[in-house]
Amino acid sequence: MKHEHRLAGVDLAAARREVERTVEYLRATLGEEAWQKGMNPDIPETRILGNPYTYTDYHSAATHSR
Repeated sequence: MKHEHRLAGVDLAAARREVERTVEYLRATLGEEAWQKGMNPDIPETRILGNPYTYTDYHSAATHSR
């Protein structure tokens, strides 16, 4: 809840401490290598799919994958 643009009734310092404890636990459990890989995951290459709802008579290999 906010009052005058500030959080009210929330102990942010305690929340931050809990987050830090959780991060420390996960790093210790996973190991540093797995933690770093999880922080920077491989992003798979994407491809653009053809649009079957194109309302033109123009056809080419670039616009239709038939």
